[in-house]
Amino acid sequence: MNNNIEHLLNEYYKPIGANKTATIKINPSEKHTKEYNRKMKKEQYKRHRHLILDQLLNEIPFKLKQYQIQQIRYWLDRFNDNFKEFHYNSSNETIILAFIMIQWKQQNPKLYVANMPICRKYKLTTPKFELIQNRLIFQLMKTTELTYSQAKHVNHNLLEKTHYD
Repeated sequence: MNNNIEHLLNEYYKPIGANKTATIKINPSEKHTKEYNRKMKKEQYKRHRHLILDQLLNEIPFKLKQYQIQQIRYWLDRFNDNFKEFHYNSSNETIILAFIMIQWKQQNPKLYVANMPICRKYKLTTPKFELIQNRLIFQLMKTTELTYSQAKHVNHNLLEKTHYD
C-alpha cells in the first residue's frame, strides 16, 4: 500500500526538499478540462508572483517587518485572479513593488517614491504608485466586510436604565 502511494506521488508531483507534493506534474497524455487548466495556470501565476516578491525583498534597500510581508502575500493570494487590474500596462514586478512601497510608506509617510532607485529600475512612477494604491484600497473595500461599532459614542449605563424602566 505504501509503495502504491509513493508511486502515485512520484507520478503526479515533483518534490522540493522534504515537501513531496510541492509542484504538480502535468502528464501530457492525460486529458484535462479547460477549467482545470485555468486553475493550474492561476496557481502557476500565484507561485511566480511570490517568487518575484522574494526577489524584490532581497533588492530593496530597507527591511520590512514580518507582518508587512505577510500582508503583501495575502494581497497576492487574495487578488490573484484579477491582479493585472491594478495597472494594466505595468509588469508584475512594478505592481508588487508598489505593494512593498505601500507597506513602507505606512512607516515613513514622507517617502517620495520617484526618488528611490529601485522604483526607477522597475518603472514605478508616482502616478502609477498612487493609481495602484487607490485600486488596492477599492479592492479591499469591495472584498472586506466592514463592521461599525459606535460603543465610543453610546452611554451604556443610560441605555440600561431606560431599558429596565
